[in-house]
Amino acid sequence: MKRFILTFSFFSLLFTLSIAQPKFISKVQKGIFSINTYDKQGNLLRQGTGFYVGANGEAMASYSIFKNAYKATVIDANGGQSEVDYVLGADDTYSVVRFHVNTKGNAVLTAATAPQSIGTQFYAVGYANKGTSISDNAAVVDTAIIQSKYIYYGLGKSLDSKLVGSPVFNESGNVVGILHPTIGNKSFVLDIRFREQLKMDAIPSRSASVALGNIFIPKGLPDTQEEALVYLYFKSKNASNEEYMDMINRFVASYPHNAEGYLRRSTPLIDLMRFDEADKDLQKYLSLVEDKAVGNFNVASIIYDKLQLQPEPAYDKWTWDVALQYVDKAISLNETKPSDEEQKTNDYKYKILKAQILDAKQDFNSSLAIYEALHKERSNIPSLYYAISVAREGRGDSLSAVIEPLDSAIAMFGTPMPYEAADYVIRRGQMYANAEKYREAVQDYNQYCYLLNNKVSAVFYYERSQIEVNARMFQQALDDINKAIEMSPQIPLYHVEKAALAIRVNLLDDCIQACQNAIRLNPNIIDAYRILGYAQLQKGDKENAHINLQKAVDMGDEGAKKILETYMH
Repeated sequence: MKRFILTFSFFSLLFTLSIAQPKFISKVQKGIFSINTYDKQGNLLRQGTGFYVGANGEAMASYSIFKNAYKATVIDANGGQSEVDYVLGADDTYSVVRFHVNTKGNAVLTAATAPQSIGTQFYAVGYANKGTSISDNAAVVDTAIIQSKYIYYGLGKSLDSKLVGSPVFNESGNVVGILHPTIGNKSFVLDIRFREQLKMDAIPSRSASVALGNIFIPKGLPDTQEEALVYLYFKSKNASNEEYMDMINRFVASYPHNAEGYLRRSTPLIDLMRFDEADKDLQKYLSLVEDKAVGNFNVASIIYDKLQLQPEPAYDKWTWDVALQYVDKAISLNETKPSDEEQKTNDYKYKILKAQILDAKQDFNSSLAIYEALHKERSNIPSLYYAISVAREGRGDSLSAVIEPLDSAIAMFGTPMPYEAADYVIRRGQMYANAEKYREAVQDYNQYCYLLNNKVSAVFYYERSQIEVNARMFQQALDDINKAIEMSPQIPLYHVEKAALAIRVNLLDDCIQACQNAIRLNPNIIDAYRILGYAQLQKGDKENAHINLQKAVDMGDEGAKKILETYMH
């Protein structure tokens, strides 16, 4: 009898559960899945529930599952596993994320298209061991409007916290929202229509930017070609090559007839030294781009940048002559266009690139001819004066011929000079220094420092100190080398230069200390031993002087040998 009662009770329980379970459960469970997210090291980060809202692998889940994740996988109702390949949008304020699952096919939950009324019964359904875990039904007791459009539902009871992030259904089996955490004795549901906000924008909102920045899974692209290109432009500034390549590959796959995608992909391919692929993309770009003059100029620019900034390893298909061929074609095609401002602007831009390529080939006569011809047309452009100066120096013109265009450019900036004049001033200072006009050089270095509001590098102070030494401005030189050491104390050369300067003005203790600092940083720096030995000799410390001079001699220093022969015998 006891066994009969137990069996009866068990079947009664099953009957009760089957009655309590909504009819739609069997239809929706294939659209619900489990999510595992992982950290950078591949360790399990969090687990939760997600659900499909699009037939192409589009899904949603709680943002909290994805925060700080580098990888995510989903396990569907049949136990099959798929990767989350990119994120489509996120919001940390309302804790929801939209993403794409790399799956060949998936069930889709039907979303409610209208707000639900007070009193509607809601059911939260989660994933549990290849099945579903369903909450008790809970009625909507109040609502709030968010972002003037979406509903935030308050329920009359607290639902199981394990179901947070799960889809919430009405009695018709339509998804009405995603379950949020309990506050007090009430649970809350975010309107499913909020998915409209979860998208990739070219310039994302603060909330989206923060949320996306805390997810390290690849990101999707905006919905339109135009916005996607803007988004790619901004991402190219700070994304890794791998991350950027992932985005640009998806852009090319989505818009195979958009020439811009192939052009943009060539740059990271070059960085990755995949030159054949980059060249193939550039040829595809040229075949698709409408404005062939612009296209040839862009290809010439990319080849120029590769040769200038990444000369090694060499790529046989790209040479300075090949870059010239592309830019010459751009110039030729541009000349056939109607003469307007755009045509004139492009003509100037294309010819400047040609001259820069000729500079790189050290064909300075040809580049100078281009610069001077452009100067006759546009005499009010300081950068042309700068380019003329560089070309004249390259072909070996006199100092006055090299400096004259710089003087003209600097005069164009007026008084007081703006920040933009700094490059012209420092170049003129370098020309003066090369010509041994050290006082004039120091004046330009001082002006450069002023224009940059003293925000200059240790290298600048070191260079100016060397010029000041030659100008016999020893105190200024000492101040500058001390500033260089203060900014970069780890560089032995600066300490050696200080020692050499200190001994010239008979600051023997400072000289000895500087040498010792240099030797501590680099025990193989020969000059430091010679100068140290000589300074010790001047102080009468012949024993240590002999030790350090002999070290310099042993390292091959002829100057130390002469000092030993002169003073120590």
